[in-house]
Amino acid sequence: MRSPFFSIIIPTYNRAGFILKTIQSVLAQQFEDFEVLIVDDGSTDNTTEVVKSVADKRVFYFKKENAERAAARNFGIKNSKGVFVSFLDSDDILLTNHLATAFDFIQANNPLVFHQGYLLQDAVTGKKKYPQQVVDINQQILRGNLLSCNGVFVKSEIARQNLFNETRSLSSLEDWELWIRLAARFKFMHNTPVTSLVINHDSRSVFSVDIEKIKTKAKIFEDIVKSDTENQRVFGARLKLVFASISTYVALHLAMARAPKKEIRHYLWRGITLNSGEILKKRFLVILKFIVGL
Repeated sequence: MRSPFFSIIIPTYNRAGFILKTIQSVLAQQFEDFEVLIVDDGSTDNTTEVVKSVADKRVFYFKKENAERAAARNFGIKNSKGVFVSFLDSDDILLTNHLATAFDFIQANNPLVFHQGYLLQDAVTGKKKYPQQVVDINQQILRGNLLSCNGVFVKSEIARQNLFNETRSLSSLEDWELWIRLAARFKFMHNTPVTSLVINHDSRSVFSVDIEKIKTKAKIFEDIVKSDTENQRVFGARLKLVFASISTYVALHLAMARAPKKEIRHYLWRGITLNSGEILKKRFLVILKFIVGL
């Protein structure tokens, strides 16, 4: 049996109220040579029933013990058959041109790793906005994660050689860590057209209220990035841009968690000391407002 061109991997956990719309957006693609691997990371809601209500031979459903999204994506990669793998969060939407646009880009540019444009959409108002403009991923990815998982395509053999880090306490930073790792090894290309929507809703909040978990997660992330010899060889001293960004990331999350101001100031100061450009980020003003009590 011939392999599909694209394998779309959808990790999910208790998203029964969202996932049907997500799946339907895949099945509505203009380009039809794909498979969908839905990896249920131990959901306790009725996700199984919702997914099994979809009658399409291109949709494959797997349920496994909960181990966080990195493990779910890796499970999908290992069980995929496509020439390229791509990722889709189970509460987001693909526009109908997503795969057709990607296929045309592949035929014209022969990439190993690339990303496509996306928009952020508010679940309540429907209002859309553009994220940070992508110019050069191999440079910009050091200053912060400007990519959407939904827009990343990786040649299958490359994906199998470069899996997501499954350290559970790294969760929510595992994608940025992988993008940095890939950027150290390949030309991370970008295809400008917008082909997917990242839906922002209350239950999606990435802000943790556990102060120690925030700090531990950032420390693990920094250690992993720093210990990768190819990261060191390719980026060298520029890795300080990553460490600056993760420091202000921690400061922002500590501020949102109402942590002691002394701790917030510590991480903020470290960030802007490593890279003064951190003061130009929107998060800098948000952190200042928390510190001064505005």
